[in-house]
Amino acid sequence: MIEFVEKESVIDAACAFLGVELDADGVVGATYLFAAVRRLAGFLCPCSPRTIVQRMVESHVGLVDDVQTFEERVESAIEGLVAIGDLLELSDVALEGEHVRGTWLVAAPPAFVVRPCGSAFLLGLSSDEQTPLPWEMRSRIVSRHGIRSIDPVPSEDLSTILGDLGLRELSAAGWLRTPKAAPPADLLAAYDGKLATRRHSGEVADLLVLDGSRRTRSYRARWTTPGTLSGNYVVRRPQAYGSDLWGYAQLSDGVPVKLLDLPLHGDRWRGCDAAWRVQMAIDAMACRPQEYRLRAVEGGVILDLFSPIPKWARRRLAIIGNELQPAGCLMSFLVPEAEFATEEEFLTDLLFLARTVG
Repeated sequence: MIEFVEKESVIDAACAFLGVELDADGVVGATYLFAAVRRLAGFLCPCSPRTIVQRMVESHVGLVDDVQTFEERVESAIEGLVAIGDLLELSDVALEGEHVRGTWLVAAPPAFVVRPCGSAFLLGLSSDEQTPLPWEMRSRIVSRHGIRSIDPVPSEDLSTILGDLGLRELSAAGWLRTPKAAPPADLLAAYDGKLATRRHSGEVADLLVLDGSRRTRSYRARWTTPGTLSGNYVVRRPQAYGSDLWGYAQLSDGVPVKLLDLPLHGDRWRGCDAAWRVQMAIDAMACRPQEYRLRAVEGGVILDLFSPIPKWARRRLAIIGNELQPAGCLMSFLVPEAEFATEEEFLTDLLFLARTVG
């Protein structure tokens, strides 16, 4: 017997299955999207990011009014899960099989990181459960913008308990590893030097350029076609399977002259991580540094960012503070007042950002 149901009933059933409550943004909100993408990735991985996006969109036909916005939010959720460590890009792991492409995503095995305060971050995916823990432990999980954590009760050693349940403990130092600090001029000089050694690239189809001269806080609005641009730019280009390829290119009147693929050979960071940091250095050297905004709240400071940051920076801000639903920006973090001076120095030294008052 065929029965018609309202979309609200379908959404309620999905939330009940995922164990989440809808926030004000409904199925395009962070609470739902992180849970749904995490669950779907547990079944599909290893696969390309595009596969997850397509399956999410297909499964939500009739449930969302604006498909394009939904697709963009799904892409953002995937990026967030990679930054957190629930999903790994294939460059981070080793798999057998030629059919597994280098830009695919792999589900990280269940693991945890213990914070200095005693609480634990939960990482990784399982195809059987959202989190492979007994119900009593799962009921204590708090999810904040995709980051799952458990707070200890008095006299409880979460490290021992989670380890006995089969989760692997990761060191905070290893999870939060960052590249060496360097002045923006030195960073650019290193990439410019490597680019100069490349041979002529020839024509590059469908090239997009990250144009830092566009004075806008919209990250998407800074991407453009080469046009008549000349100079060295962060670029990306599509490929038949998998996510876009990142690079650093020399352009002459919009024509690619040389192209350096990112990440560099032997670099442990993702191509986008390297590209975003190079762009931050470009903007800083052009006296138009990318900005962050501060909002004072009780017990801390909310840090608003308008452009994406490397996953190692996102992890650090998330473990030092808490990632929040962004308001008028790309991402937001609540940083404890006692930690903020150190984190502001981190933003300046490693990401070359500048504080804005607006």
